[in-house]
Amino acid sequence: MSRCALALLLLTAIGCGGESYPLAPVSGVVLLDGRPLADARVSFEPRRSGEGINAGPGSYGKTDAEGRYVLETLDGQRGAVVATHDVTISTFQAKADLTSDEVETVVMEEKVPARYNSASTLSFTVPAEGTEGADFRLSTE
Repeated sequence: MSRCALALLLLTAIGCGGESYPLAPVSGVVLLDGRPLADARVSFEPRRSGEGINAGPGSYGKTDAEGRYVLETLDGQRGAVVATHDVTISTFQAKADLTSDEVETVVMEEKVPARYNSASTLSFTVPAEGTEGADFRLSTE
């Protein structure tokens, strides 16, 4: 299973349950070594707090040529749950190749160091009023 498909599956599982969570608009800019990072997937996963099992749905966005992104939930609602989130940023893209024995074909190599995706140390707290300043300045060093 590709990393993207697995991430989507996890996002879907976390967002199930029919519960309602307060959402706030979130957008920002991603820079890598001071330059806009285009075509990166930015994922926010709310951290569980208290006794509840479900922390709410995750949100995601894709950066444009200027590194800008806007978050929305998997069901298309704009924003992210008002909470502290674990954040991952990745440029890796793959697709299934049904004509070969390969499980997946890499479409775009990962440009972002693992400390920002598979071993992410990033977090962000979404305020109730939302924010346009969920900016991430990443470094390859």
